[in-house]
Amino acid sequence: MQNCAVLHVEDDDATAYLFRAALDSAGLSVSVYRVCDGEHALAFLRKSGIYERARTPKLIVLDANLPRVDGWAVLRELQNDSSLRRIPVVMFTTSSHPEDEGRALKLGARRFITKPSSFDTLVVNIRELCSEYLS
Repeated sequence: MQNCAVLHVEDDDATAYLFRAALDSAGLSVSVYRVCDGEHALAFLRKSGIYERARTPKLIVLDANLPRVDGWAVLRELQNDSSLRRIPVVMFTTSSHPEDEGRALKLGARRFITKPSSFDTLVVNIRELCSEYLS
């Protein structure tokens, strides 16, 4: 799991900070690359523009509600790109609606996780994700 790349697509600075803090707290050494909207996520993954030297992530952690291009559109785009659809995507969002979970899975997400209200639960979630997708 050492030196694995994770793309975190999150527009909220506090959530991004907590995500990195939870990785540190879990004792996981991964490289996290963060972009703040779906447009930049797609550019990063396609290595276009300022992201031409971007690493291909082993995992994408994607928020649903993003500016410019939302997470749902990103999922659709990834499924339409044969070189990107193999990268596991975990939808990590505030929604707890079963309809949203079904939609995410139908669009190709491997998992749907509602952002937890406690830091300890976040650490557990991140440990599980890294164990499942980065080992």
